[in-house]
Amino acid sequence: MATNALILDFDGTIIDTETPAFESTETIWARHGIEFPMDWWLQGMGTDRKSTWVKELESRLGRAIDHDQIMDERQRIKNKMTLSQPVLPGIVKLLDAAERRNIEMAVGSSSPHSWVDQHLKRVGLYERFSHVVCRDDVGGVAKPAPDVFLRALELLGVSAESAAVIEDSPNGLKAALAAGLRTVVVPNPLVKSLDFSGAFAKYEALDDLAPEQLLDLIFDAE
Repeated sequence: MATNALILDFDGTIIDTETPAFESTETIWARHGIEFPMDWWLQGMGTDRKSTWVKELESRLGRAIDHDQIMDERQRIKNKMTLSQPVLPGIVKLLDAAERRNIEMAVGSSSPHSWVDQHLKRVGLYERFSHVVCRDDVGGVAKPAPDVFLRALELLGVSAESAAVIEDSPNGLKAALAAGLRTVVVPNPLVKSLDFSGAFAKYEALDDLAPEQLLDLIFDAE
């Protein structure tokens, strides 16, 4: 029997870092007197946004701004907010259940290791994963490209047919589907109304059903 593997997104899936990311950026826009464009923000969720929001703000202001200063200011706000974020409901129990079944586990994220690793370690989950794959492991390529998931499969030594993904964003879902992966979606609060066509299953929260039941549904679906 082939080894099964479970790949989890990080931002918005393991820890709600998406709300601090949104609120910190909205704060910066408000300080410049510009209404935050929620539709534009949601389109990029789950990708590597880098400095695109600064360029967008600059464009809407119609004048040059100090990118480094504004990004540093926003990062300070975001970091403070994120440090208070706990592990999302259902994650630890799912990891425990997967471990009991000898299911291999990895993280596949569009964020860099400098962000993902520190927060996994902060909440005591870093050692739970065989591999943590971030955009800096695949030449900076972010979702919706499938690269981080394909790299995770390679490191785990399993085929897409034997693996599944837990995601929270449409771009993450697109990346997983492009990698041929069965995907369970638990949308973060900001994207609940968006399109998740193609998902194997979608839940309001990861603990909507028992972890053993979820694993049965995922891995007995071949």
